[in-house]
Formats: sequence, C-alpha cells, structure tokens
Amino acid sequence: MRVIPTAEEATLGDHRHFPGARLLIACSLCGWSKSYRVERVIERLRQLKTGGYATGLTQVARRVAWPCPGCGRVHWRASFAWPPGIDEREVKRLANRYRN
Repeated sequence: MRVIPTAEEATLGDHRHFPGARLLIACSLCGWSKSYRVERVIERLRQLKTGGYATGLTQVARRVAWPCPGCGRVHWRASFAWPPGIDEREVKRLANRYRN
C-alpha cells in the first residue's frame, strides 16, 4: 500500500480527493496493517452514532480497541493509502469517472 500524505486534521470525508484510496489502519509499533473501504467505516460509525464524514483520522485510530495481531499492543495510526496496482493513470481515470 502506498500511504498518501495528508494533513494532521484530515477527516474521513477527505477520501473523495483521493479516488480509489482505502483507509489504512497500521500499528505504530510493529507496522502490521489492514485496509478498509472508507465508505464501510463511515457507515459503521453512523450505525454506532459516534461519527461520520467529519470524523478525523486520528479519532478513527483512537477508536480501534483490539490489540495488534503482530505485537499484541494497542497503538494505532490511520491514513489513506492506494492499494497495489493503482498507478497515476488509474487515479486520473477514477477522478474523471467520479467527476462526470
């Protein structure tokens, strides 16, 4: 996964600026990671009535309560990332598709 550099105060709603991107939850201590569809995370937060599009990525990372499968500790970070196989050409194609 290629991590997308974003501002510290980035929200889940900002995923619209990065077509094809996924939410990457990674352990800050050992580097184990898992990606999720951003829409699925937003829907789950709405079901729990604890957030939505305006929820910050740092808040999402703090809400993850399960221990890391790699090291067993709870210290997560969240960011947007492009999955393998998506190059600049594919990103432009998806941006044009979403815009039109």
